[in-house]
Amino acid sequence: MSQGQELAAPCGLYCGACPAYRAISDAALAERLAQAMGRPVEDVTCRGCRAQEGEIMGLPLCDTYTCIQQRKLEFCYQCPDFPCLKLAPCADKATEIPHNMKIHNLLIAQKKGVQALADEARDIWRMYFRGKKAHGGSEPEL
Repeated sequence: MSQGQELAAPCGLYCGACPAYRAISDAALAERLAQAMGRPVEDVTCRGCRAQEGEIMGLPLCDTYTCIQQRKLEFCYQCPDFPCLKLAPCADKATEIPHNMKIHNLLIAQKKGVQALADEARDIWRMYFRGKKAHGGSEPEL
Protein backbone atom coordinates (compact mmCIF):
# COMPACT_ATOMS: atom_id res chain seq x y z
CA MET A 1 0.00 0.00 0.00
CA SER A 2 1.30 3.48 -0.85
CA GLN A 3 1.32 6.19 1.84
CA GLY A 4 -1.78 7.71 0.21
CA GLN A 5 -3.57 4.38 0.51
CA GLU A 6 -2.25 3.75 4.01
CA LEU A 7 -3.78 7.05 5.14
CA ALA A 8 -7.19 6.21 3.68
CA ALA A 9 -9.25 4.75 6.50
CA PRO A 10 -11.51 1.77 5.72
CA CYS A 11 -14.59 3.97 6.28
CA GLY A 12 -13.52 6.54 3.68
CA LEU A 13 -12.09 9.23 5.92
CA TYR A 14 -8.69 10.37 4.70
CA CYS A 15 -6.35 10.65 7.66
CA GLY A 16 -3.76 12.65 5.73
CA ALA A 17 -6.15 15.62 5.56
CA CYS A 18 -7.02 15.46 9.26
CA PRO A 19 -5.60 18.12 11.59
CA ALA A 20 -4.75 15.41 14.16
CA TYR A 21 -2.51 13.72 11.60
CA ARG A 22 -0.99 16.99 10.39
CA ALA A 23 -0.33 17.99 14.03
CA ILE A 24 2.31 15.25 14.27
CA SER A 25 4.68 17.47 12.31
CA ASP A 26 3.18 20.87 13.20
CA ALA A 27 3.70 21.81 16.85
CA ALA A 28 1.67 25.02 16.55
CA LEU A 29 -1.30 23.09 15.13
CA ALA A 30 -0.95 20.48 17.89
CA GLU A 31 -1.05 23.25 20.49
CA ARG A 32 -4.17 24.82 18.93
CA LEU A 33 -5.91 21.43 18.80
CA ALA A 34 -5.00 20.68 22.41
CA GLN A 35 -6.40 24.02 23.51
CA ALA A 36 -9.59 23.62 21.46
CA MET A 37 -10.14 20.05 22.69
CA GLY A 38 -9.10 20.69 26.30
CA ARG A 39 -6.60 17.82 26.13
CA PRO A 40 -2.83 17.55 26.52
CA VAL A 41 -0.81 18.04 23.31
CA GLU A 42 0.31 14.39 23.32
CA ASP A 43 -3.36 13.29 23.19
CA VAL A 44 -4.39 15.25 20.08
CA THR A 45 -2.17 13.70 17.41
CA CYS A 46 -2.95 10.62 15.38
CA ARG A 47 -0.91 8.55 12.90
CA GLY A 48 -4.07 7.30 11.20
CA CYS A 49 -6.62 4.58 11.67
CA ARG A 50 -4.64 1.81 9.98
CA ALA A 51 -1.34 2.70 11.70
CA GLN A 52 -3.11 2.66 15.06
CA GLU A 53 -5.28 -0.38 14.33
CA GLY A 54 -8.55 1.49 14.80
CA GLU A 55 -7.63 3.06 18.14
CA ILE A 56 -7.32 6.80 17.76
CA MET A 57 -6.87 9.62 20.26
CA GLY A 58 -7.91 7.56 23.28
CA LEU A 59 -11.34 6.73 21.84
CA PRO A 60 -12.86 3.23 21.98
CA LEU A 61 -11.86 0.83 19.21
CA CYS A 62 -13.67 1.83 16.01
CA ASP A 63 -16.52 -0.58 15.14
CA THR A 64 -16.04 0.05 11.42
CA TYR A 65 -12.33 -0.80 11.63
CA THR A 66 -13.18 -4.00 13.54
CA CYS A 67 -15.81 -4.94 10.94
CA ILE A 68 -13.40 -4.46 8.03
CA GLN A 69 -10.73 -6.54 9.79
CA GLN A 70 -13.20 -9.36 10.47
CA ARG A 71 -14.38 -9.36 6.84
CA LYS A 72 -10.78 -9.21 5.57
CA LEU A 73 -11.46 -6.16 3.39
CA GLU A 74 -9.50 -2.98 2.82
CA PHE A 75 -12.46 -0.57 2.41
CA CYS A 76 -16.16 -0.53 3.22
CA TYR A 77 -17.10 -0.12 -0.45
CA GLN A 78 -15.79 -3.68 -1.04
CA CYS A 79 -18.41 -5.10 1.32
CA PRO A 80 -21.64 -6.63 -0.03
CA ASP A 81 -23.48 -4.75 2.75
CA PHE A 82 -22.14 -1.33 1.62
CA PRO A 83 -23.44 1.13 2.66
CA CYS A 84 -24.45 0.12 6.16
CA LEU A 85 -25.41 1.99 9.32
CA LYS A 86 -21.79 2.14 10.48
CA LEU A 87 -21.35 4.79 7.79
CA ALA A 88 -24.43 6.81 8.71
CA PRO A 89 -23.91 10.59 8.90
CA CYS A 90 -23.41 12.25 12.28
CA ALA A 91 -25.85 15.05 13.01
CA ASP A 92 -24.11 16.12 16.19
CA LYS A 93 -20.66 17.63 15.76
CA ALA A 94 -21.06 17.74 11.96
CA THR A 95 -19.18 21.03 11.97
CA GLU A 96 -16.29 19.47 13.92
CA ILE A 97 -15.78 15.97 12.54
CA PRO A 98 -15.82 14.85 8.90
CA HIS A 99 -17.90 11.69 9.29
CA ASN A 100 -20.56 12.93 6.89
CA MET A 101 -18.00 12.68 4.05
CA LYS A 102 -17.41 8.93 4.43
CA ILE A 103 -19.72 7.58 1.72
CA HIS A 104 -18.74 10.37 -0.69
CA ASN A 105 -15.06 9.53 -0.15
CA LEU A 106 -15.65 5.78 -0.47
CA LEU A 107 -17.39 6.31 -3.79
CA ILE A 108 -14.44 8.36 -5.05
CA ALA A 109 -12.08 5.55 -4.01
CA GLN A 110 -14.32 2.93 -5.61
CA LYS A 111 -14.80 4.83 -8.86
CA LYS A 112 -11.44 6.57 -9.34
CA GLY A 113 -9.11 4.66 -7.02
CA VAL A 114 -7.69 5.25 -3.57
CA GLN A 115 -4.88 7.45 -4.91
CA ALA A 116 -7.49 9.80 -6.40
CA LEU A 117 -9.09 10.06 -2.97
CA ALA A 118 -5.68 10.82 -1.48
CA ASP A 119 -5.09 13.49 -4.13
CA GLU A 120 -8.51 15.14 -3.64
CA ALA A 121 -8.97 14.69 0.13
CA ARG A 122 -7.59 18.03 1.32
CA ASP A 123 -9.78 19.95 -1.14
CA ILE A 124 -12.84 17.92 -0.10
CA TRP A 125 -11.99 18.57 3.58
CA ARG A 126 -11.60 22.32 2.97
CA MET A 127 -14.92 22.57 1.12
CA TYR A 128 -16.73 20.61 3.83
CA PHE A 129 -15.46 22.68 6.74
CA ARG A 130 -15.71 26.01 4.97
CA GLY A 131 -19.35 25.34 4.09
CA LYS A 132 -18.60 25.43 0.37
CA LYS A 133 -19.66 21.90 -0.58
CA ALA A 134 -22.66 22.47 -2.82
CA HIS A 135 -25.50 19.96 -2.84
CA GLY A 136 -25.84 18.40 -6.29
CA GLY A 137 -24.15 21.28 -8.09
CA SER A 138 -20.77 22.04 -9.50
CA GLU A 139 -17.78 22.27 -7.18
CA PRO A 140 -17.06 25.79 -5.91
CA GLU A 141 -13.71 27.54 -6.03
CA LEU A 142 -11.56 26.86 -2.96
